Amino acid sequence: MKPIVAITIGDAAGIGPEIVAQALAKEYVYDMCRPLVIGDQNVLQKANDLLKLHLQTRIVSDPAEGRYELGTIDMVDCKNIDSASFHVGKPDGMTGRAMIEYTNRAVGFLKANAVHAAIGGPHSKKAVDQAGISFAGYPNLVTKLTSAKRAFLMLVAGDLRVASATLHVSMRKACDLINKDLVLDIVSKVNEAVKLLGVERPRIAVAGLNAHAGEEGMFGDEEIFQISPAIEAARAQGIDVYGPFAGDSLFYKCLEHKYDAYVGMYHDQGHIALKTLALDKSCGLIIGTPVLFATVGHGCAQDIAWKGIADPGSMLETIRVVSSMHMNRSALSAN
Repeated sequence: MKPIVAITIGDAAGIGPEIVAQALAKEYVYDMCRPLVIGDQNVLQKANDLLKLHLQTRIVSDPAEGRYELGTIDMVDCKNIDSASFHVGKPDGMTGRAMIEYTNRAVGFLKANAVHAAIGGPHSKKAVDQAGISFAGYPNLVTKLTSAKRAFLMLVAGDLRVASATLHVSMRKACDLINKDLVLDIVSKVNEAVKLLGVERPRIAVAGLNAHAGEEGMFGDEEIFQISPAIEAARAQGIDVYGPFAGDSLFYKCLEHKYDAYVGMYHDQGHIALKTLALDKSCGLIIGTPVLFATVGHGCAQDIAWKGIADPGSMLETIRVVSSMHMNRSALSAN
């Protein structure tokens, strides 16, 4: 059976409501899954009217109540946006707090097995901060909500997949965080995730941390004492992994599709490569938690929000990815 996928509108003042509404106007989305929107009905209706989509909204409290039919959006209405205080294109404490509530509801449904996957709409970290809530991104929040040990973010765009060992931290801290255990953990998690994306035996390439992957210790020794030992340990577990490679040339191989996934050591090392090639068609998949949660590969784009020009490509790719992963996981469990 097609999975129920909870989709939050993200920050209401950004492009989230627009790309959610646009995505759910596509017939093939309903061929992939049963989409359930979590957000504020008035905001979603405002996006629906702006885009002239003529979609109906059906409010439910339980995912099992949804009918999931093209032309009607099944929605959990959190009623947490005050219309008088809401300003399009201007995320604030109200929209930031609301986004956190949507995420909490989505993860709650996941933990209760009421939905099979969830997607977080684009958010504004500044808006959440204005709400007085500590928030470093979806991976950290989902990790906390599910009591997972550690989670990573893997960007996916078609058969291009890039994960980062560290994420939303300073460069100085990122360097201090690199160790054998961390690198082995992310390689293992990437291997598991790519298998669920349909690759039977993933080929994984790992980047070094330093210039020229340390040049045999001349420019840093993390490759010698941390990254290479992690790669060897992963190979001992049967994982088909290679590296460490110099980061400045490794991601050129993305164009050649030589590997099924790439692991960078810090945020920009891998994200620049993928977002250069597929910014508006990428999915941010959280790996390492017991639930299937993903987000779009871009922010809330408040500069173009509520102008009717937002591209839903990333949302559509994210729906495809989580739906496919659920179906593959179900097939593997059946065997």
